[in-house]
Amino acid sequence: MSQITRRDLLKGAAAAGAVAAAPQVLRAQAKDAETLNVAIIGTGDHGRDLLNFCRSLPGLKFRAVCDIWDYRRTYAARLLKKFKHAVNDYVDYRDMLAKEKDLDAVIIASPDGFHEEQAVACLEAGVNVYLEKEMALTIEGARNVVGAARKAGKLLQVGRQHRSNQRYHRALELIDQHKALGRLTQFRGQWQGHRREKFGWPEGKEVDPAVLKKYGYESMEQFRNWRFFSKFAAGEMASLGSHQLDVFHWFLHGPPKSVYAAGGLDYYDYYELYDNISCVYELDYDWGGRKTTVRGTYHIANTTELGGFYETFTGTEGEISISEIATRGGVWRDRNAPVAPWEEELQGKAVKEFGSRGYGSVPATDTKRVYWHHLGNFFDAIRGKGKLACPGELGFEVAVSAFKTIESMKTGQPVKMTAEDFKV
Repeated sequence: MSQITRRDLLKGAAAAGAVAAAPQVLRAQAKDAETLNVAIIGTGDHGRDLLNFCRSLPGLKFRAVCDIWDYRRTYAARLLKKFKHAVNDYVDYRDMLAKEKDLDAVIIASPDGFHEEQAVACLEAGVNVYLEKEMALTIEGARNVVGAARKAGKLLQVGRQHRSNQRYHRALELIDQHKALGRLTQFRGQWQGHRREKFGWPEGKEVDPAVLKKYGYESMEQFRNWRFFSKFAAGEMASLGSHQLDVFHWFLHGPPKSVYAAGGLDYYDYYELYDNISCVYELDYDWGGRKTTVRGTYHIANTTELGGFYETFTGTEGEISISEIATRGGVWRDRNAPVAPWEEELQGKAVKEFGSRGYGSVPATDTKRVYWHHLGNFFDAIRGKGKLACPGELGFEVAVSAFKTIESMKTGQPVKMTAEDFKV
C-alpha cells in the first residue's frame, strides 16, 4: 500500500463525505509568513497533550498560555519556554485577547461549559480557532460558535480527530469505492471506559477560592471533576459519544433521522450526569440511487474499561470494525462473497472465522498520533494549504445529534430529526 500523508487526507476529505461549509469559513487563509503565532486556553491533561503534539509541527510560535490554575499554567509556560517559545501567561482569556494582538490561532481545551464564550470571543477578535468538543452545552450555543466563525471569516476546526485518521479514510474507501460490505445494512458502536475515579490535586497547589468562585466553581473537587457536573458539561454522549456519532455521520453521508435512547445515573452516587446510555438510530442511506433505511445501535458505559471503544459497519457481503485503538478491529468478508482484488492489499493473513474471510485491522502506514494530523491540518488550512478536516458546520451537525440523543434519554421518547435541525 502506498504511503498516505496528511496532504493526501486533506485532498480526500470532500470525497470522504465532508459537507460543504460556508465559503468564508473554508476558504484558504494564506499568509506571507509560514510561522504562526499561537495561544492555548486550558492547559490540563488534554491541553498539555495538544501542546506536545504541536511541538513537533513546523512553523509554530506559542505566544501565550491561559488557565485559571497557576499549577497547570506555570507548568505549560515552563515547558514551552524550554523549547524556546517566549510565552506570556494569563488567568483570564479576555486579558490574553486584549494584550496579544498578533495571534493567528488559539487552541481551546478548557472545560466544555466555557467553549462557546471563549470560541466566540476569539473569533470576534479575528483569530482562527481549534475547538475541542463539545462545542457548547446546547444546540443554540454550538450554532452561535459557527455563526461567529462565518461572520468573522475565520477558520473553526472542531476536535473530532477521527476525520484526520488515515485508517478511517482507508475504511471508508473500502466501503464506498471497493464496495467491501456490499449493501450497507447495519452499524453499531460503543464506548466503555473513562471510569469515574475522582481526580485529586497536589497538596498546597489548590486554586485560590476567590478565583474558583469567580469562574463558577463551588470547590476544588468540582473544578477537578467538572465533566460530571451539568454546569460545565453535557454528559458522556457529548464528550465521548459525539466522536463516534461523527463517524456514523461521516460513513453514512449524513445525520440520523431519528433516535431512541435510554440511560441514567444508575451506578455513581456522587456526580450529577448519567453514567450509561443505549441508543437506536435510523438514517437514510443511498445505495445505487435508491434511498434505504439503515439502523444502528450505540452504547456508553463508564463503569468498566472492558470492551473498549469501536465502530462496526455491516453489509450484505462483509463487515468492517474500526477503532482509534490501532490494533483493534478488522475486515471480514462473507463466505459467499466473491474474492475481490482489493483483498490482496490488506495487511495480515486471512483467517477463517464463522465461515467468513477475516483480515487484520485496517492498515495504516504512519505511526504518528491522529491529534498530530488533525492539528497539522488546522495550521495547514490557515496557511492556505488545504481545507479543514472538521469545520464548524460538521461539528455542529454532530452536536445536534448528540443533544437530540440526550433529549430522548431524558424524555424516554423517540426524537425525530429533520434537515431544519441541522441548519446553522
